[in-house]
Amino acid sequence: MIFYEYPPCSTCKKARQHLESKGVSFEAINLKADPPSVDALKLMLERSGYPLKRFFNTSGQSYKALGLKDRFEALSEEEALTLLSEDGMLIKRPILIHQDTVILGYKQEDYDTLLETIE
Repeated sequence: MIFYEYPPCSTCKKARQHLESKGVSFEAINLKADPPSVDALKLMLERSGYPLKRFFNTSGQSYKALGLKDRFEALSEEEALTLLSEDGMLIKRPILIHQDTVILGYKQEDYDTLLETIE
């Protein structure tokens, strides 16, 4: 199981605590220090079923600084994935990956549903 997080983020902290309380072992990756590659993001996008925009932290400072609100629709998928791979702070967090399952953000119910399938 892979857990992409930004350690100071309160939502990431809640998600991490939830996984730890369930005794789940996972590889934690700091999104800011080590953002996923374009290829890894493509795979996440395919497996998640989420629209591309869902991968963006639309309330974050990086998103606003780049003016993506006004120009997101004009980006190609490749351009959008490249932006994400270059700045982990653009990425919606946390991301939990287990085999073919990708969960963006943290909702306890979603985590519990996934954990029930691997117990």
